[in-house]
Amino acid sequence: MPLKICRILFLILLQCLLLSSSAKAEIPKPGFVIHFDFIKNASEGCMLVDVAQRAGAKVINLVPPAHVWEDPASLAALNAIVKDIAAHHLNLVFARIDAAYLPDRRGKRTYYLYDRILTDPGRLPNGKPPSECFLTTVGKDDYAAWMEDETRYYATHYGRLPNLLGINLGPFSEPFSSERGGFLEFMEDSQRYEIVQYTRFAALWWRGWLQKHFGGIDALNDEYHTEFTSFDSVPMPLNETDGRFGRADLAYFDFAKSLNDWFVERYERCRDIWHEVSGRADVPFILQFSGCMAEKFIMGRPAFAAFDLPGWIAMADAVGLSAYTNNGYPDMGHATLKATVNLLATARDMQKPVFVLESGNEAPNVTLDPVQAAFWSSVAASLSPRTYIYEFFKNKFNETYAHNPGKVVRADGHIRAGAFAAMRHLFKNIESQSCTPETPMLYVRFNSASCRGNALSGARYEALLDLSSSVPIRWIPEHCEFPLHPGVPILNPDGVLSPQDSNIADLLTHIPAADSDARARWRQKMTARLSHDQSM
Repeated sequence: MPLKICRILFLILLQCLLLSSSAKAEIPKPGFVIHFDFIKNASEGCMLVDVAQRAGAKVINLVPPAHVWEDPASLAALNAIVKDIAAHHLNLVFARIDAAYLPDRRGKRTYYLYDRILTDPGRLPNGKPPSECFLTTVGKDDYAAWMEDETRYYATHYGRLPNLLGINLGPFSEPFSSERGGFLEFMEDSQRYEIVQYTRFAALWWRGWLQKHFGGIDALNDEYHTEFTSFDSVPMPLNETDGRFGRADLAYFDFAKSLNDWFVERYERCRDIWHEVSGRADVPFILQFSGCMAEKFIMGRPAFAAFDLPGWIAMADAVGLSAYTNNGYPDMGHATLKATVNLLATARDMQKPVFVLESGNEAPNVTLDPVQAAFWSSVAASLSPRTYIYEFFKNKFNETYAHNPGKVVRADGHIRAGAFAAMRHLFKNIESQSCTPETPMLYVRFNSASCRGNALSGARYEALLDLSSSVPIRWIPEHCEFPLHPGVPILNPDGVLSPQDSNIADLLTHIPAADSDARARWRQKMTARLSHDQSM
């Protein structure tokens, strides 16, 4: 058989495999979050399980307190709720594990994690503390020990539950957008997202990382064009132009890389404990991303490519998503959420499970605006998620806003009839929606190290994340391979496009600043060019 015919048959077979894999996607299980901050006792938790089932839920995302075994009332409530979830024939996911204990006899509620371990604010490069949502995390040994203790406890006591779908905790739930992770926050002084871990704990981690990677101070000085006398004298670089370093671009990338490595080491350690102790290869340790994450890189610094997001996806058992819309964005956060969904499509292509673990709309109180609900309840459908969970089930004990029409259950336990009916309708839509994954218009082979000391490579990374809010781009992690759609161009880590296209190459060499009119025109030109190439 001629070689050309063999190649055509191979491409047809490959296309059929890609299509058949998407056709076999299971129906998403809709559900609610039951957070211990919603309840005062076990009875309230079990009541919520019943309401959830009547609303059409098939799964519960349960958020228990940290170190629940130290509070007998909370532990008894957890066991009662877990038992009731099984009795209602619902599936279960454990997440965050950072809620408050149930109230004591005086009505007081305490947080083990936030009152004992994560007690200090993070620090921005200008020396100021960030918002209260971002705490000191990196380099805290007691935090690392807490993660492992919780993982081991849940693996031992709940790991063999037949209705358990997955688990995550601590920084593995929204590492860039929560107090549990606290990596990046917008800083007014620079008008961009910045690292928020300029703390004494991160400094110790950074210097230990440097010693491990350079071995001796002379090698560091040669690399950074500096004259430090010891590793203890090396500061945390503030940005790519920090005057204390001759090659601040290299030092700043390495600082971000050291934070990346702290996170990866923690995840891999906890993931291994989970599987070893639970004996469950079929229940994933989930790495959950916030839908607003993409914006932090688009409006960040090129060196943030050191946070190897495609590599994280390849490393993870499964990925999770928080699919929120929010009126803090001009477009309610649609663009950044779509870009994050596009990034996570890599997990689907690698046959990894995807979970929507939280979703809803904040304006800034919780609402069920029909337009926003239609968006957040469908934006991740192309990922073929195993779950599609709504967070705002019940008012918390420390509620920020008095009026929350999007919360199904009031603080007193009464059901909001309108929200209940709306969620029943949404859950039916979620179970009936089908979405064929888009064919990528561009593949990007990503190698984080290629951005070290290469501002253009880092800028290209964030610009393509930006473009992916409207164009299907697929990221290929380093050392990973999966079936590719034929005819789609591939961008290699060195910036070379295959097949070559001088127009796209020129656009990828001249990248305007984010959030500018020039960037908007750049996106239009890139979209037009990629569409032209695909139509040929």
